[in-house]
Amino acid sequence: MNELTKRAEFHMSSTGNIRTLAIVFVIVLAVAVVPVRVAGQNPPTGNLWVTYVNATPITTNTGDKLEIIFRVVYFCCDAYLGTIGKPSDGIKTATFLLVSVETQQSHEYPDTPVFPTGNPGEYRADVQIVPEDPAGKVWVYVKGNSLHSASCFCTANTPSETVGPPGNTASEQTYDTSDLSLIQIGQPPSPSPWASLLQGNELLLMLLALIVLLLLAISLLARRRGKPSPKP
Repeated sequence: MNELTKRAEFHMSSTGNIRTLAIVFVIVLAVAVVPVRVAGQNPPTGNLWVTYVNATPITTNTGDKLEIIFRVVYFCCDAYLGTIGKPSDGIKTATFLLVSVETQQSHEYPDTPVFPTGNPGEYRADVQIVPEDPAGKVWVYVKGNSLHSASCFCTANTPSETVGPPGNTASEQTYDTSDLSLIQIGQPPSPSPWASLLQGNELLLMLLALIVLLLLAISLLARRRGKPSPKP
């Protein structure tokens, strides 16, 4: 009886340990899966940052004009508020990159004149699509370190020369979800009939019809095998 009691206690202890290990494993896994976020982290001061890039029209061809709207801020460290962003004025030119999504082919528009739109820190530029531009789906970037401003006031209301953005910036790199700098240059290739079939509901209907026909064939075959053979 004592032996049975010891075995039962050992079994219960083992079960409890396994449950504890399982709970710990689930907690560790949950912590590992949740992305780490650093609260209060702001971009460093002393640079221009592009927060919005939008290109229109989204479908264009060689010879057409492409309008690019982008917004620029710089960050200052306030004694009471910490790091704060301010719209950047005084930008005269920018360099734009058009990069193919598929081939990574690129074409650069260097030192393009930009003009304030009237909104704080917002600028507009027009470029003409040329044969050197990549065709197909293309990202429009503001090239890194192509913006210069001498009207940024971070200390004692003294303007300072500021450069940015730190890297090539398209709408994919901004936090603003209302912008879009992905365009289509040239007509997209017409999909083949098979591709159209894959994109629509026709494929689902065909698969359902094929399944029904297969079930009917199996049912008929089973009935024929189940019939007794005629006696001689």
